[in-house]
Amino acid sequence: MFQPDPSIAHILAKSLKTAEDGTVTQELETLDQHTRHVVERLAGLMRRAPRIAQIAGRDDFWHIAFWAAVIHDFGKAATGFQSMLTSGERFGHRHEVLSLAFLPDVADENTRQAITLGVVSHHRDSKVILDQYILASSQEANPDQLEQLLSQLREEDVHLLRNWLQTVPEAWRTELGFDAAGAGERRAGEPEDLAKLLDESLWFYTHFSHVREGGLTAADYPWAILLRGLIQQADRLASAQAPVPQPYVMPDMDTLKAVKKFEDFRDHQKAAARAGHLILVAPTGSGKTEAALLWAWAQQQELGPCRVTYGLPYQASLNAMRERLAEDLSTEVAILHGRALQVLFQSALAGRQEGDTLADLTREARRVNDHARLHGPAVAVVTPYQLLRAAYRLPGYETVIASVAGSALILDEIHAYEPRRLGMFMALLEDLVTRWGVRACVITATMPGWLRGKLERLLNVGTLSAPREIALQNCRHRLELRESSMEDPIVLDDIAARVKAGGSVLVAVNTVRKAQWVMGELQKRLGPEQVRLLHSRLNGRGRRRVEDEVLKALKAGMDGQPLAVVATQVIEVSLDLDFDGIVTEPAPLEALIQRFGRVNRRGKKGEKVLLEGHEVCVVPVTVLTQPASGQYVYEDTLVERTLEALRECAAAGGLLHDDLLSGWLERIYAGDYLAELQRQYDQGAREVSCFMRDLKPFCSNADLRQNFENLFDGVEVLPQQFYDQYVTEKEVSPIQARSLLVSMSAQQKGRFGQHVRWDDKLKLWIADLPYDDTLGLLLQKPQEKPRNSDEWGEF
Repeated sequence: MFQPDPSIAHILAKSLKTAEDGTVTQELETLDQHTRHVVERLAGLMRRAPRIAQIAGRDDFWHIAFWAAVIHDFGKAATGFQSMLTSGERFGHRHEVLSLAFLPDVADENTRQAITLGVVSHHRDSKVILDQYILASSQEANPDQLEQLLSQLREEDVHLLRNWLQTVPEAWRTELGFDAAGAGERRAGEPEDLAKLLDESLWFYTHFSHVREGGLTAADYPWAILLRGLIQQADRLASAQAPVPQPYVMPDMDTLKAVKKFEDFRDHQKAAARAGHLILVAPTGSGKTEAALLWAWAQQQELGPCRVTYGLPYQASLNAMRERLAEDLSTEVAILHGRALQVLFQSALAGRQEGDTLADLTREARRVNDHARLHGPAVAVVTPYQLLRAAYRLPGYETVIASVAGSALILDEIHAYEPRRLGMFMALLEDLVTRWGVRACVITATMPGWLRGKLERLLNVGTLSAPREIALQNCRHRLELRESSMEDPIVLDDIAARVKAGGSVLVAVNTVRKAQWVMGELQKRLGPEQVRLLHSRLNGRGRRRVEDEVLKALKAGMDGQPLAVVATQVIEVSLDLDFDGIVTEPAPLEALIQRFGRVNRRGKKGEKVLLEGHEVCVVPVTVLTQPASGQYVYEDTLVERTLEALRECAAAGGLLHDDLLSGWLERIYAGDYLAELQRQYDQGAREVSCFMRDLKPFCSNADLRQNFENLFDGVEVLPQQFYDQYVTEKEVSPIQARSLLVSMSAQQKGRFGQHVRWDDKLKLWIADLPYDDTLGLLLQKPQEKPRNSDEWGEF
């Protein structure tokens, strides 16, 4: 049990901070307390990822990390820093630089450089320290600055800290398990001229890549990256008063079976419970997620504790997966994507208790979000873009690498990315597997042969496929092709008639403009109560309202209500819905399969038919054949080839099952189109391979930030009509206020640039465009119908 040392209780590390309402946002902490908290969290990270030292390639890795953590904040003993904590007066130096004055007390010749890097890098990149302390003329540390800095240490405090170092950390080393991981006793060196020591240490940090002058070689970069990442992570977890990271043991087969209330697992799920990399192709609804969880358990059985990271391409899928895993695993699950804070706020809002204020809920959402961003939980759901931040060397990239190194990484729906980004993620995966000890599991319902081949070569493992019988047993749909378009009044009349007869129909279209127009046409036939609209240009609260209404009416496993839901691609990856039928515009095969997945989701609806001896229940899924183009959303070639395959299926009776998909995909992704696809893939792969090959520690790259931002084709705007409401809500809960924002593509912003302005006060783009609570942001009048179907673009 930690007992604060009274001899240094007067040396503070953190000041007391409060919010305007008096809530304490940061507790007062002594240096002794904060150091203990950091070392505790470092120990938690060590227990959760015991293979880190092996991956780093240094047997003494945890020795270095432990002693760096012990002295990392000793520079806060500076009189100026202590004055700043009590009076607020600015301290003009870096406390971590002054911490290096205690190197001789913990480091010998063999560990000096590594501990130096662990201490001095835990806040600022090397260039920041270079600009502040190294003279451009001589490339040596400014002697006046070093003298001023060292004069900030009182002799009596130095004496007390050195006495503390002789006794307290040694007890921690054994109590917290660092000794068993290779951390040895304190290796004090000879007393040194501290000005010279700081000069040499600062030069080494700011010129670490100068190999000829005693700097790091490329072979040293992995341990240096991991060292900085872990020290930063431990320090930030401690500062945030976050719990000590703990290993999480994945449930075994029997435990998971009981949680899921399964009688037994299927053969392909059992086969997935094996150590090593895995590629699994299995139909939608066949239990891929459970197979992946059993795989993660098997990795822990062989490797010991490791973090489990679940990657998905879409934010909506991540939100649902977080809830699913939290329920199945009974543990906190981190969520990492661009709008995670808004998701967590809404979750807190949904669980609001009497007396909870919006300010309370905002603080709770920020706490959970901060814990996730600090990689505190042992299980996380992420977009691959969060991992890709490391390749672009965004600030904190070393913590990203440290959090994923030695982990079990599950990648779901990997086929969903466009070719260039897929190449980027595959290059990142290759580096994670070969250099950072990551075990990978790739699961998908559909995978073209060219991608399967690349994955098998990368992971050096064959693909595990679910038996054909499972695809047949999961048949839930009968395909109907209709030589018509969504603008056809007869099509709209038929949709309305099905709803009036008590059915639920998903009406899937490819553009927001078309969706808004179809919504209006169906409302004329059905009235507003039986039609809902779901697309990307609703603001956050509007989309959640519609999703909640649709879920209440059509949640899978419940009796559905008569309703027509007009939706764009957002319906493909989000809600657990169960429609009676679908009418959809043509789209690429993978997109259509995702749309069909919202229909007869449990396989209990429709007519009973026999499919090769298997009795299945199927409902009709209707694909319109016009326009036979991508409508500027998809590649025309993909849509045309998909329709060719579907025509053959319809002619053969129309029963759709996943065993048909692989053959269709081989035909669709072939010839010139496949060559172009692979060219784009290779372009993305080369870019990220180059970034990862050149990855260095201690130097985030501002020049690459814009490259990373360019991966996201969109910007959030505030409709002008919500300006005053946003300002008012922002005072109470900035997170809630942001739910008034609407997504707009960069292309749309450029097209309507005269209506979009930057507000420097709010730091937001303001759109002087109308917003309708039902239709969303309007880029044109919704009742306007284009002269021909080719003009149904976003504009």
